[in-house]
Amino acid sequence: MIDFEWYRSFISIYKYRSVSAAAKARIMTQPAMSQHLAALEGEVGEQLFLRAPRKMIPTERGKELYTKIVPLIESLESMTQEIRHDSLPSAMPAMLRVGSPLEFFTKAAIKKLKGIELRFSANFGVAENLLASLEKDELDLIITTQKVHVPGIEYTKLEDEEFVVVAPIDYPNIEEVDVEEWLLNQKWLTYGLELPIIRRYWREHFNQRPSMEPYFIIPNLQAILEAVEQGLGISILPAYLFHESIKENKVKILFPEYVTKNTIYAAYKMENKDHPLFKLLIDELKK
Repeated sequence: MIDFEWYRSFISIYKYRSVSAAAKARIMTQPAMSQHLAALEGEVGEQLFLRAPRKMIPTERGKELYTKIVPLIESLESMTQEIRHDSLPSAMPAMLRVGSPLEFFTKAAIKKLKGIELRFSANFGVAENLLASLEKDELDLIITTQKVHVPGIEYTKLEDEEFVVVAPIDYPNIEEVDVEEWLLNQKWLTYGLELPIIRRYWREHFNQRPSMEPYFIIPNLQAILEAVEQGLGISILPAYLFHESIKENKVKILFPEYVTKNTIYAAYKMENKDHPLFKLLIDELKK
């Protein structure tokens, strides 16, 4: 008789093409994962993978089995999660621990979660720290702009944020200029010395690294926007951050045709991807 867990281990090996990576994702030992695969192959009567150095290559029988069982396993896991969710008191849903960059959460996420029937605890930090907390099960879901391959972590795209150059409303009007040269001669406010989004902006539009020295370094996008409003200089900021400032005539966009996009993801442990609460939160954040 085939054990349900053998199928789950088979699917994990198929996805990661590695017994060790699959074992880590499922929080199992490598020998136990290998035993599951051997037992399933014994029941099927054929090899499901060819063992190559550092890689598991699915056989034709393995590909056929994967195609057949994945929808069934995912449907069963989803039903199990729904049963667990329905058993919770209706007025007291489980509390999710959500990690996010502070600026995105306060300016973009909160307004989307206004009517959601979900209890959550918000935690703020940079992408690397949030991912580390997710791996250690200190967080259940994170919002991040960095898609780093980590065994057991899955990503869902939420949206593309747009970055443009923003200046104080009374900044001098610009006639025909060499855009790159003009920008290099301005007072720049940046998030850090490494110029993270500015580097991408320069590569995409000028095909090289930026050579300017930042005038002010402020590790908070909201504070940078405030500094731009006060006339301290210019910066590259996400559009969601300064919508109100545009309406209130506090800032303006320079060179609007020069746009850089950055993808925002929700990241979570693979075993939670079909949980109704996760789906609810992600669906709201996508709106």
